[in-house]
Amino acid sequence: MPTPTPTEVRSTHLRAFRLPGSRTALVPDQAVLLAGDRVEVSVRVASGASLEIVEPGGTVAYAMRGAQAAWDVRIEVEDGGRLVWDGRPFVVAEGADVTRRVEVDVAGTATVSLRETLVLGRTGEGPGRLRSVSRVRRAGTAVLVEDLDSRTGLGLHRVLDQVLHLGLACQVHATQTMVLESGDTMHRWLGSATHLSPLRGICQSSASPEYATTPLLSDRTTSRAESRSSLSPAASAT
Repeated sequence: MPTPTPTEVRSTHLRAFRLPGSRTALVPDQAVLLAGDRVEVSVRVASGASLEIVEPGGTVAYAMRGAQAAWDVRIEVEDGGRLVWDGRPFVVAEGADVTRRVEVDVAGTATVSLRETLVLGRTGEGPGRLRSVSRVRRAGTAVLVEDLDSRTGLGLHRVLDQVLHLGLACQVHATQTMVLESGDTMHRWLGSATHLSPLRGICQSSASPEYATTPLLSDRTTSRAESRSSLSPAASAT
């Protein structure tokens, strides 16, 4: 009999602490993100299991004096698995140069609620450089393929706040929601400060089993998000 795939969270620079229920906290075990750092986070949710990732605080990429750093996240969710990750702000300080890559692979009946808040520069300073790469696949088929460069993709905006819902029905915002070709949804807001985002609270607060998979939004009207980033055909609004 094959060994079942475990639900686990692993990282090179962060420690995973099990909390009550299905929650796991990710806590830095050293100063991050510094020049030359390559942080890797691997998340796997087994079939039928639930996982909620908690971040006690945000992350700051500090000035790197011409060097670079990388932040790579790899997520796999098997059939019937549920993942909620309400990420804290990821701040790219002035002088930082970061490549951030997020890859998500989900099986047919898996559900994911993933929040990312990207902030260019701390209060009172200019923006750092951020290249953000997103690849999302369901059963091997591309759902979202996006490459964003902060120098060209955000215009004058300082904050990109977004919540990706896979396999979940959720509220559609008139100007902040894209319904992807797969029927999944991306809620996205561009603005000047994190506290101004209308998306606060749109992310599920728990991965408890009572949050069952609900119908996708493929029959809803698609609204265009005000974003200058380049979206692939698999991710563009209709």
